[in-house]
Amino acid sequence: MIAYGIWYAVGDHDSSSPTSPNTDSTSASAADVGDCLQNKGSESDPDLTIVDCGGATADYKVKQREALDYTCDPQYATYQLTRNGRPQFTLCMEHISK
Repeated sequence: MIAYGIWYAVGDHDSSSPTSPNTDSTSASAADVGDCLQNKGSESDPDLTIVDCGGATADYKVKQREALDYTCDPQYATYQLTRNGRPQFTLCMEHISK
């Protein structure tokens, strides 16, 4: 049985800042539909990084990216980035079977 969960990444960055707090092109904040992600953290404290979908390290594939707060369909894992307690975006991700 595969468990799907809801993850919330909390940043303490000022959302009024003109530059993104995480400009790394491999971070979850840069992920878009079709990208694959590896969780280098845990289920309770995820550290998602964009990886090659054909590689052995891919754990999830992004199916939807929604602005702000969004409720994903139950079959998808949810990752949401918040700043100052406000949702910035939500990723709905399909678990990749290995």
